[in-house]
Amino acid sequence: MNLRNLVVLAALLTGLSGMARAQDGSAAGTEAAAPAPSESPAVAPSGGSESSAGPAKKISASLLLGYGINTDKGSVNPWGVGFGVRGGYNLDKIFLGGRFVYYLGESQTIPTLTGLGTVGTTSVTVNIWELGVEGGYDLDVADKLVVRPELGLGLAHIGNSAPGAKGETDAYLALGGSLLYDLTPDIFLGADLRYQHIFVTGGANAIIILATGGMRF
Repeated sequence: MNLRNLVVLAALLTGLSGMARAQDGSAAGTEAAAPAPSESPAVAPSGGSESSAGPAKKISASLLLGYGINTDKGSVNPWGVGFGVRGGYNLDKIFLGGRFVYYLGESQTIPTLTGLGTVGTTSVTVNIWELGVEGGYDLDVADKLVVRPELGLGLAHIGNSAPGAKGETDAYLALGGSLLYDLTPDIFLGADLRYQHIFVTGGANAIIILATGGMRF
């Protein structure tokens, strides 16, 4: 191979090498300019984590209004229409509170002896008031709807207006629950259903149904 051919071959090799470098640089530039694959959007925290922390406003106060049904056959109903108040605080899903409820009870007419020894009649009312504490656990069953199983403990007083009769105060135990619906973050409505036993002589038992409405703070 003469000198001229060597020069031509060297020139061709140099040109091919330059073209290869140019193509590599173009490809690298294209890859650098290409947008990075879009990352998956961050998933917003679901409502589950928020709901697991309980209501945003922890303090609640409500009114109670309803009726107590005496389940002891053949005896006067010391519950009847009842009204009262309840207040509480949420530790996450755990509810701790207290309540006071006054029941109007039931009246009945009984025979009495007058001062002249004759038989007369008088109206006697038997009723109950209760003061106690309660604890429950909030279960989110639907949007803005909570079911709260509850256990209640406290003192109940059974009063008797009969002449010479004495009232009786003893502990009570109540098992039941509440159904609560949030109209707004501040206002709620609901209902209570509970079975109550009072540890007086002979015992006293009732099923109590109360409507409730209140506010959170």
